Amino acid sequence: MIPCTKIFKGERTEHNHRKMGPLFVWNVISQCNLRCGHCYRDSASGVVEQGLSDDKCLSLVREIAFVNPPILLLTGGEPLLRKNIFSIIAACKAVGLRVGLSTNGTLIDRAMAEKIAQAGVNYVGVSIDGDEDSHDKFRGFSGAYGASWEGLKHLNSLGVKTGVRFTLTAANSHELLNVLHKTVQSGIQRFCLYHLVYAGRASAGLDLSVAAKRECMARFLKRVKELSKSHPDLEVLTTDNPADGIFMARYSNNEDAILSCISSHGGCSAGDRVVYLDSTGDVYPCQFLRNHSLGNVKESSLDHIWKNLENEFLSQLRNKKSFLEGKCGTCSHGEICGGCRARALAYHGSFWAEDPACYLEQSEIEKNVLSVHA
Repeated sequence: MIPCTKIFKGERTEHNHRKMGPLFVWNVISQCNLRCGHCYRDSASGVVEQGLSDDKCLSLVREIAFVNPPILLLTGGEPLLRKNIFSIIAACKAVGLRVGLSTNGTLIDRAMAEKIAQAGVNYVGVSIDGDEDSHDKFRGFSGAYGASWEGLKHLNSLGVKTGVRFTLTAANSHELLNVLHKTVQSGIQRFCLYHLVYAGRASAGLDLSVAAKRECMARFLKRVKELSKSHPDLEVLTTDNPADGIFMARYSNNEDAILSCISSHGGCSAGDRVVYLDSTGDVYPCQFLRNHSLGNVKESSLDHIWKNLENEFLSQLRNKKSFLEGKCGTCSHGEICGGCRARALAYHGSFWAEDPACYLEQSEIEKNVLSVHA
């Protein structure tokens, strides 16, 4: 995750994940009231599976706390469909965990917003993927756009920290700045741009071409740089494309801030700075690599699964640079980037192949990021 506004403001950000632990993403339910075209989990209203029991979920909370994540992100499917979601949140808060909700926002009326606020949820991220027509079409539900913004409005009025999540595709790239503008105008102080990862219902065919992605990111980052000056409290981040950190060098002259931020936050986090717990109990390196389970919490402790150095795949993920191939293998920024391993697998059939969504030019790949744009 690249903290764009912090880089533009020259702020150094260092997160020692060895001391703090990985970001923990927990899919508490596979069901969803929508059917989004880019869902990594292929979630829908009719999905039925043998998930974790309520008692097991509650007992897992202490195991998660032991991993010491900076925040526990509860997701799905749609997490608010889980009947005991607020019992899970209460258990998390009782052991000192910071809790975030990743939701489509359509179920957040005033009463639900009050429950979320009273539960002490630290952050709620709501997905908005374009203007009204394209958003509703993408979601497969007429009225989703209005309901999501209304949910954000209720949360903001109650003082809950919120953010807008936008997944970039070929179909909505021309509406990216519109959603960013509406986020700012609505008084929401966090905006996160997600690059498409090819998993679940999301295929490479939904993505922008490399040339179009580069043009889109240039427009986006130029606008974010302007907003970092006019709206100092606004936080804008990008995620799922580590190349963003390298590309940002052309827009910032603060070498210390760039290197501090992308060294701490850049690069593929799978199996190192992020861990994903599926609703089935399987543990994965990230939510997009669901074909390689590291273990199941029904059979082994979470701590053992996460620290099992005898797991060859997990060890490789924590030493990615040694295995990278293609453009990623020859890139001079392998230590702080390394591309997205989930996209490489989906596109090339290999974890270690080059990231097909990397939009850096050859000069940026071959030379030090700062010398290219000096």
